Amino acid sequence: MKFKLRQMEIFRAVMITGSISGAARMLFISQPAVSKLLAHTETNLRLKLFHRSKGKLIPTPEAHNLFDEVNLVYEAALKVDAFAENLSANPSGKINICCSPSLGLDVIPSVLQLFSEKYSHTRIHFHTTLIQDMPLELLSRKSDIAISVLPVEHPNLNVETLKTGRMVCAVPITHPFCDKSSISLKDLEDQKLILYSRQIPFGQILNIAAEKNGVILSPIIDVPRAELACSLVSKGLGIAIVDQFSVGNNLWSNVVVKPLEEEISIRISIIESKFDNPGTEIKNFKSILRKYVKNSF
Repeated sequence: MKFKLRQMEIFRAVMITGSISGAARMLFISQPAVSKLLAHTETNLRLKLFHRSKGKLIPTPEAHNLFDEVNLVYEAALKVDAFAENLSANPSGKINICCSPSLGLDVIPSVLQLFSEKYSHTRIHFHTTLIQDMPLELLSRKSDIAISVLPVEHPNLNVETLKTGRMVCAVPITHPFCDKSSISLKDLEDQKLILYSRQIPFGQILNIAAEKNGVILSPIIDVPRAELACSLVSKGLGIAIVDQFSVGNNLWSNVVVKPLEEEISIRISIIESKFDNPGTEIKNFKSILRKYVKNSF
């Protein structure tokens, strides 16, 4: 057999990511290993699969035709592996789910509770991950599905928006702002603030909104995740701006949630690889997720 499974895996990874470095990250191997095996594959097949141009790999027409066939074989092999693993553990199925950290506080645990009550024999692997890491997780098949609160754009991902939400203020229960019906960005200029770091997407969104409204927001503490912000607010250290999904169902003691007058939108979205055919377990999970989000917000 000229085209072995490992060669298919390398070829597929390069096609998906568009580069040697991207394929190496996707497969968790070195770049030289990818380059060597890709060259060996082209030699074995006697086909030119990629044109090299300014550090990028441009697939040839032959590569595009081959990719369709490789994808079918590769997906079938992975399904056999997964089926064998499931048989050994005797479950009815298994799903791998990742989500934005703020959704991991209440929304997805609530959905998984409903899912487990109905499909008790399905094994679940669940973890949170950063938005910028979701494409690699999905395309490397570490996760079957991702649920995000910010847009994820990638040519090889499908995105389904479930609900539009907004940013809100988390206020210490003893703060005078608890008596306000809503809080504006201008109100926050002279307050002790706990804000997302400007290096992450949430922080960039807040910074854009502040600039748009002519407001300067200077945090005393910057954080990477909503749960850290809310835990600090509960200790009375300041006011935080977080997404509404991280503070639902009275998750935090000593924290009062107030609407932010300026609308800073966020969206709960389901994200999946275009190269995957979701199994019954994922379809069941998505159905429960859609219903929960529709009825809860």
